[in-house]
Amino acid sequence: MLKKIIEKNYKWIIAFLCLIIVLMILEDIFENEQLELDVFVYRLVILNLRSEPLTVFMKVITNLSSAYVLIAIALGTLLFLKNKKIGLCISSNLAIATILNQLLKYIIQRPRPDGYRLIIESGYSFPSGHSMVSMAFYGLIIYLIWKMVKNKKIKYISCGILGLLIPLIGFSRIYLGVHYASDVIGGFAISIVYLLLFTNVTKSILQLEKGKTKMMNKRKMVEIRKKRKKLRNSFKYAFEGIKEAWKTEQNLKIHFIIMFLVIIAGFVFKITAMEWIVCLLLFALVISLELINTAIETTVDIAMPEINEKAKYAKDIAAGAVLFSAIISVIVGLIIFLPKIFG
Repeated sequence: MLKKIIEKNYKWIIAFLCLIIVLMILEDIFENEQLELDVFVYRLVILNLRSEPLTVFMKVITNLSSAYVLIAIALGTLLFLKNKKIGLCISSNLAIATILNQLLKYIIQRPRPDGYRLIIESGYSFPSGHSMVSMAFYGLIIYLIWKMVKNKKIKYISCGILGLLIPLIGFSRIYLGVHYASDVIGGFAISIVYLLLFTNVTKSILQLEKGKTKMMNKRKMVEIRKKRKKLRNSFKYAFEGIKEAWKTEQNLKIHFIIMFLVIIAGFVFKITAMEWIVCLLLFALVISLELINTAIETTVDIAMPEINEKAKYAKDIAAGAVLFSAIISVIVGLIIFLPKIFG
């Protein structure tokens, strides 16, 4: 009985254990206590393992989770993969994980370790951004390869390499002296919980269980439909709406391209946490209004297929809302970035 319960709910048991780990770390951080784990790893890694060849290797490894590399991979999947849903899932995953990491850093505000850094880093320490984002980003790719690649040899080798890369990235952050061990462990734990949720959404979007579903009888299919959670379906339909708008609306594509360019500029010019929050809120505002504008235009076209002055009036107002928010966003962007560019 217990074995069946564990097998059925193992994902949520893992998520619960990860949350416990994060809460234990946060308790010590908020009480300004030095974690014994951090002291032990410091003595082991910083005092005993550092060497010139290993330092060069660790710098290469840590760069595999840099913003430039991950954004390049995400854009590559959007541009070159035939199944655009995969690219959309990977890119959305990167954006969400990055935003979540920055919000947590700003809320917790743990200072970075000082005195033994081998590279220059700014911002707060917990959770480790490289560790958290690499676990979310490469973890999703491992999941997709495992589910979608039929060649077992390619599947095992690819998943093995990426599975080894993730802990190496975390270790590199400790080795280079820019994070505590607890930052890395906490980042991994948070991303595991996040991945358990995001992969459920991805599975629905990509219909990864389609082959198995065809083999099920009608009765079982009915039971499965009844068990589907409304929350999961709401995510699925929301992503479908974004996908359809992406296909038909040129303006939406422009907004997303500008968003990615601003994100890259944010990392290049190292904007503050508050500036990140302002930018992210403006991204959400402009893109949300563009989606609402698309929904209004579609609804009006259905209700009033013939030319109608009031229908045109409604469309113009919706488009005006998007334009106004975009103009304000540009002004705010100039306020944030011009002093950094010319300063």
